[in-house]
Amino acid sequence: MIFEPFCGAGGMGTGFSKFFPISLAADMKKAAVKTYSANHPETRVLLADVRDLSGSLHDFEGVVGVIGGPPCQPWSRLNLRRKPDDPREELMGEFMRLVGEIRPLFWVLENVPTVPSERKESVLLLGRRLGYQVYSMYLDAANYGAAQHRRRWIVVGIRGRGWAPPEPRPPKTVREAFATLTENWGLMRSSPEVLDRLSRTVPHRWIPLTGGFKNAIRLVWDEPSPTVVNLKKVYMVHPEENRNISLAEAAALQGFPPDYRWYGTESEIAQMVADAMPVELASALAESLKKVIG
Repeated sequence: MIFEPFCGAGGMGTGFSKFFPISLAADMKKAAVKTYSANHPETRVLLADVRDLSGSLHDFEGVVGVIGGPPCQPWSRLNLRRKPDDPREELMGEFMRLVGEIRPLFWVLENVPTVPSERKESVLLLGRRLGYQVYSMYLDAANYGAAQHRRRWIVVGIRGRGWAPPEPRPPKTVREAFATLTENWGLMRSSPEVLDRLSRTVPHRWIPLTGGFKNAIRLVWDEPSPTVVNLKKVYMVHPEENRNISLAEAAALQGFPPDYRWYGTESEIAQMVADAMPVELASALAESLKKVIG
């Protein structure tokens, strides 16, 4: 069984649940908990701050794995509103605290590559001190079947056995991801002036659209997309139409199935989609762990 703190809408959980039952998940955002619960009825989902959870209370009996992606906004290059001493910086330490208290057979942590080197090193050192073989790497989701380039820092800790990263597999394209949609919901509304500016966007290069920030790029049908971002803040322009892609299209690029149910405001859903781990990358990691754990 798996415990997933920082579960969000369930990108990582959806990928892992194909190979491991996820018994417990937790998030402090109501929309995330409702979304995860609706799509993973077999999982008990807590509305909780992970800082209030403790493995010392024997609440995690039978958990063999802990997986999660603590919020990455403090270190993301795309976060234009970074603040010094962001309290979310400490949540990676909370993840490792839970690992130390629960002592699962394995754990998987994912985050942005721009996490400061000293924080990365502290995770690796603590993992080794807890008795795990620790593997640290950077993986691009497009190399594991996803329809987007999304480079992530991945750390795997495992006790009593070795592990090898998953074998690469061909990416999906934007065309293939969008073809899965049965309903195109969550279309962004833009002024005529913005729509006119969107007509000037180009593939493969972020360009300024408003405010001088490089915040618009056009997708290409037969390639993976760039990293999916919050569509309420950044423009990922449809390959043919002069509009921002929809929330449904963004979720498809993240690997969510077309019947996935979403709850919350459009702004909350846009952030949940942007925060998610691509389902295909999570699935590839889970499959590789299943091979050595059985």
